Amino acid sequence: MKTEFYVEYNLYDTTALPDAKESTESNAAFGDMGLFKSKGSPPKYATLEHNFFVLDGSLSEMPDTPTDIPFFSDVQAGADGIFTKQPVIRIDFTENHTSIGLTFHFSETFPLEMEVTWYDLGGTYKSQKRFFPDKLNYFAENQVEEYGRIEIRFVRALPWHNVKLNYLEYGTTFIWGPDVIKSAKLVNDTDPISNQVKTDKLTFDFVDPDDDFNVGNINGLHKTLQKKQRMLPYEIVDGVKMPLGVFFMESNSTTKNVTQISAIDYKGMLANVDFKDGRIYAGETAGSVIEEIMTAAGIEYYTVEEEVAQTPLYGTLKIQTCQKALREVLFACAAIMNTSRRSGIEIRKSTRRISTTIPRSRKFSTTLKADTYVSDVSVKYKTWVLDAAESEITKGTYDPGIHTIQLTSPAANMSASAGRIVKQMPYYVVLEIAGNARAEVTITGHKYVGTELATLSRIEHIKSGEVRNTKTFSGTLLNYESARKVADNILDYYQLQQIIQTRHLSAEEKAGDWAEVENTLQMHGNFVACIESLSIDLTGGFVGTAKYRGYYKITSEDYYSGELYADEEVGIF
Repeated sequence: MKTEFYVEYNLYDTTALPDAKESTESNAAFGDMGLFKSKGSPPKYATLEHNFFVLDGSLSEMPDTPTDIPFFSDVQAGADGIFTKQPVIRIDFTENHTSIGLTFHFSETFPLEMEVTWYDLGGTYKSQKRFFPDKLNYFAENQVEEYGRIEIRFVRALPWHNVKLNYLEYGTTFIWGPDVIKSAKLVNDTDPISNQVKTDKLTFDFVDPDDDFNVGNINGLHKTLQKKQRMLPYEIVDGVKMPLGVFFMESNSTTKNVTQISAIDYKGMLANVDFKDGRIYAGETAGSVIEEIMTAAGIEYYTVEEEVAQTPLYGTLKIQTCQKALREVLFACAAIMNTSRRSGIEIRKSTRRISTTIPRSRKFSTTLKADTYVSDVSVKYKTWVLDAAESEITKGTYDPGIHTIQLTSPAANMSASAGRIVKQMPYYVVLEIAGNARAEVTITGHKYVGTELATLSRIEHIKSGEVRNTKTFSGTLLNYESARKVADNILDYYQLQQIIQTRHLSAEEKAGDWAEVENTLQMHGNFVACIESLSIDLTGGFVGTAKYRGYYKITSEDYYSGELYADEEVGIF
């Protein structure tokens, strides 16, 4: 088996495109530069450019008023290819941006020469460079930091041709392949009971001979690294390319021309943003709450299983990271979240359906042990009631301006003794103080009063030789009924006491999958277990170390007339 590993890194300024305001006086009347942000490609239209197309029906007839063309210059190059009146595109930003260059996506033909000038937000010149495109998707490399305006002038094209630009991107895709990558490791984790949201991590080292990513290089590419840039790792097994998921930069360091990059998945990105709009929930569906959390985190690519989406939620979400808020939703729904080998997040119920097999032929070693016996699971939760009496929520002195005041306990119907409440949510107040003087403000309102309760799920008759052992959990989006279901689900999972660890050749299994693990003792039954964690050496033959929790599958085999008849039971041992 031949294996390889490489990484595609989207080295783009991720905030530039939404911040860009494109303008021009050189666009045809039907051109719409607002289409730049959609990054689309219009149909290939037949135009009257010189020697542009053959009459074979391969191009579409251009409508009188097309609505899908972003930029089509209103002038053509002359007989010598020079534009007498140069088409110009100007892009203004409201914030500073840094990129390694610009990627132009032209339509049908590309110009032959263009000049790009970068300015800061105040209009001061920063850099200028002339480029000579040689392909439709052309990267104009010129690393510029902290720019606030770009001006693009098209100088030359094919004779009697227009400039047709679909969109541009602020950066390019960088590839690290087997020729430079020295080592790489992928850690894929999940918690089947969603008591925690565990982040998947990718770490790899590559040779950096020019110190492009060395922080000590003041002109290095490390200055263009951003937290929201997408990283796409791939494994190649016997020539077949398989995606491993989507990751994002967490940190980088360089030692002796070897750079190490650490990256996290979408689950880790959820920990970088706070969810502030939590409130008191009284039956709202999990799907709607998940949508609010994902919107706050800026994550678009996710799916939610219908059964999870329709689960009602009761309780509250305080101000916390989006990751912790989503943990509360998943815990209440007995659902899990997975990003491995996916382009986004998958949220679904945890099931025990076997989806993969770890055969003896793929294993190097197997370690077995029995986990501590659990006989009882307690789940704590709170019920909330709005206090009928008005009371003081908070008090302080504030300068003129807008202030966001966060609350540790939820409240409603709040008012201020001075200033004006612009917005209020159960866990924060936006207060405006007008004028020029500081003001002492008392905010009053009605507090929500929480009562802590708990439900207990227990094994009535414990296993012989064992003693009672209780595990305690808590959730903030539960009522009695849902807390009871969660406790039953956790207790049921902890009855699977068999802890298995294997070192094996990895295939397509991932954390969260239920696997049949073949027993090293061929005369005995196999194991059925959930993969809780999987660590893969991506440059050492894709050897993985997996940890499972599961049970021993009892199989009785009877042979009759040369045929195998199998009766199967499932038991906890």
